[in-house]
Amino acid sequence: MNILEISSSVWMILCSICGVTCAIVFIAIVVFHRKLHTSNIMLAFNSAVAVLIINITCGCQAIYQITSDGNDRLCSFRGFLLHAGCGLLYHTICNQALHRLFVVVFAARRYFQSKQVIVSMTIFQWLISATFGIPALVLGRIVYQPGRRIGQVGFYNHSSSKISIEI
Repeated sequence: MNILEISSSVWMILCSICGVTCAIVFIAIVVFHRKLHTSNIMLAFNSAVAVLIINITCGCQAIYQITSDGNDRLCSFRGFLLHAGCGLLYHTICNQALHRLFVVVFAARRYFQSKQVIVSMTIFQWLISATFGIPALVLGRIVYQPGRRIGQVGFYNHSSSKISIEI
């Protein structure tokens, strides 16, 4: 590894530590203060859990980039966690947007703002997010990328090995 790759991995580890710390502090505050258990805070709590998962996975990936010299058994699993974690974070943001829609546009329909609807949306979001990366994992699309030293879905053209651009 050259100095740029090492410094990039170290920076990713430091950012992951910062993200994990912030997520744990937020989660602890929400867990230990019952008066904070409002709909908006619980949706933010959901996002904090997603951020915690992504930062732990990215930190592990950065440590692997520094310490390993090749492919290992957990490469595909880490790639799956990164893939599913990104989907999870995206879906938590969509949940928050959907809740804001219910509060602003459908303010007269209180059922959409109830805890049952929010919990149902969150459970559905976690189920969808958990399966987000499974097709890539099962089909073997998550592979070791030697140039990047990580396991991820390859970015290449499936129809041909050469890409030609015509002007």
